[in-house]
Amino acid sequence: MAKLSRTLAAAGLVAAPLLAGCEGLPEAATPPTPLAAPFYPPWTLNQSPERIALRWYPDATPSGAAERVARAHCGSWNRSAVLVSDTRDGSAEIAEYQCR
Repeated sequence: MAKLSRTLAAAGLVAAPLLAGCEGLPEAATPPTPLAAPFYPPWTLNQSPERIALRWYPDATPSGAAERVARAHCGSWNRSAVLVSDTRDGSAEIAEYQCR
């Protein structure tokens, strides 16, 4: 029993400095601000070096995301993306860009 007491006492001496800075449970952390909406990238309907057509749901994807995809697509041929049509199909939006 004495050996057990010495072991527990030694464990307490080791744990005490580690716990010295603890003051019990921390206050409830403030949850992070949620993002406006989950981001889903637009999907490509068709593409060629001359153009790209994209489709997305505006409630889940900002229209700027489609523009960025079109700029990256056309930029791979050292061209600029120019929006030539933007239509709605039910709740989806469809945009066609021409690479110039």
